[in-house]
Amino acid sequence: MSPTLPEPGPRNGAPLRIFFALWPDAGARDALSALARDTAAQARGRAPSAGNLHLTLAFLGDVAAARIAALHVLGSAVASAVPPFTLTLDRVGAFGDGGIAWAGTSAAPRELERLVQLLGGALAQDGFPTERRAFHPHVTLARHCRRPAGTGTAAPVAWSVEGITLNASERSPRGPRYCELGAWPLGLRTTDGGAT
Repeated sequence: MSPTLPEPGPRNGAPLRIFFALWPDAGARDALSALARDTAAQARGRAPSAGNLHLTLAFLGDVAAARIAALHVLGSAVASAVPPFTLTLDRVGAFGDGGIAWAGTSAAPRELERLVQLLGGALAQDGFPTERRAFHPHVTLARHCRRPAGTGTAAPVAWSVEGITLNASERSPRGPRYCELGAWPLGLRTTDGGAT
């Protein structure tokens, strides 16, 4: 799961930059961190810290603090409808225009596709902004790459996906800071919509 940091941003009810994500378990995080360091060195980019490695399910952008409670209810409902699954990242590539190298999957699990579909539908139904581009499951390995990053197959990194999180992102001189606002286990029915 994501690290819990001090509440981001001003404490005056200003909007927060919000996203839903998957965070790798410890073994997958360590493997991805090593891959990120190698990729950043090869591409002359900057690897994220190990604690920042994640897979974004839905990026909402700025959301009013007053609407976070609705996202808790939504996150709980969506998570309960999808069982835990294994995600295997076995490909590396790059987004050419932004100098970003990533690790992705050659075959997205059905459960991941279902999770993203349910999340997108629930967000749209509740009037939250969602990205229009197609979902491309990936973990960012390096940013600001000055050389082409390697592309193709990679040694598989698998993690057991047990839950989803709601997070706030804050920019800082050292890179983004993430604050976990809620977490819900997959496949577990709850009655109150609260974080576990």
